[in-house]
Amino acid sequence: MSKQIKELQKMVKDLQSQLQTEKVHTEQLKHLKVESLKKDQQAIELNTKMNQIIIDLKKQQNEQNEQWKIKLEELVKTNNKQFDNLRQVLTNNIEQLKTDNIELKKQLEQYQIKFSQKNQNTNIQSQMDIQIEEKQKNEQKEKLGLKNCENILLFIQSSNLKNGVDFLLVTENRKKIKLKNNEWNNYNFGIFLLGERITLTLDYDRQYDEDELGHLKIKTSHLWIKYSSSKIDCSQLGYPGGQGPGKGEKGSGGGYGTDGTGGKGDYGQAGKMYGEETLLKQIHFGSGGGGGVGIIGGSGGGIIELTIEQQLINHGSIQSNGGNSHGGGGSGGSILIELQCQYLKKLKQTFGTIKCIGGGGGNRGGKGRIAIYGIELSSNDILKMDPKPFNRIHK
Repeated sequence: MSKQIKELQKMVKDLQSQLQTEKVHTEQLKHLKVESLKKDQQAIELNTKMNQIIIDLKKQQNEQNEQWKIKLEELVKTNNKQFDNLRQVLTNNIEQLKTDNIELKKQLEQYQIKFSQKNQNTNIQSQMDIQIEEKQKNEQKEKLGLKNCENILLFIQSSNLKNGVDFLLVTENRKKIKLKNNEWNNYNFGIFLLGERITLTLDYDRQYDEDELGHLKIKTSHLWIKYSSSKIDCSQLGYPGGQGPGKGEKGSGGGYGTDGTGGKGDYGQAGKMYGEETLLKQIHFGSGGGGGVGIIGGSGGGIIELTIEQQLINHGSIQSNGGNSHGGGGSGGSILIELQCQYLKKLKQTFGTIKCIGGGGGNRGGKGRIAIYGIELSSNDILKMDPKPFNRIHK
């Protein structure tokens, strides 16, 4: 019995303890509820203040916007007025410029008329000066009559003629003179190469003029090459290696006046003949030889045309040879000489060495062509010519 009482007492104590705990929890909940209500009230107050601030800010912004709108309208009115004024000023300036331009155009037309008249007068005067100068030179030539190279040299040294214009006199040694390519170089009173190791050639560089070939044209009264070491030379100024109508292939020589060599074994076809012997219907450049692995064929010879009115004295050489190569050599070029003097039998002509042969190497290029007009050549005249020239008195 007492045991049951004790258990009941224990249960009562446990219930009392639980009640006490629940009471504490209830008090805590009440406290939390009160605190929550306070915070809610604070949040409501804060929200109210925020709304008021927003309302105030919007009001201020609207007021500022209204002020800016008023200022902008005033600024637009001011700018419109300034723009209207500026437009009026510009319109006035444009009208003034139009008026000035009309006046300027009239003045310009007057100046152009005056300039044209003056220029025309200047051109007429220049033409008259040129004609007078040419007439004086022709009169000088007529007075001179037939002169050999030595006599004409004495004359020009005591005259007011210009070296490099009326005549060409070179007395220095080891000089290289370059003349214009593919146009006539006229020296009415002679060309005199009186120094040693002088080379007369073209102002031409294949590195910069790949598509252009070398064609030297000279018209002069006299041509005197004094020493054997001096020359007129257009060698290797024809078609480059592997090019031209008579080109050689794969190590064979180029052809022109004769066939190139080669064409056997491992070599390609040699270049063939082309052109005609008179050089009047068409004058040709020499053709290039054939190349090989890492080898470029030799270039063909260029073209030399000489028109000489009175006397030729050549103790040097006139040449237009093909270039050498470890492949095929280039073929020789063309040399055309015309002697115009009516008194040839009274003046001795010295032809000397004239050559347009093919270049050597693996296989030699063919020879070029030489044609000489205005004189009947003797066997002695052609001793140093290679190839043998085509010759007749009249073209």
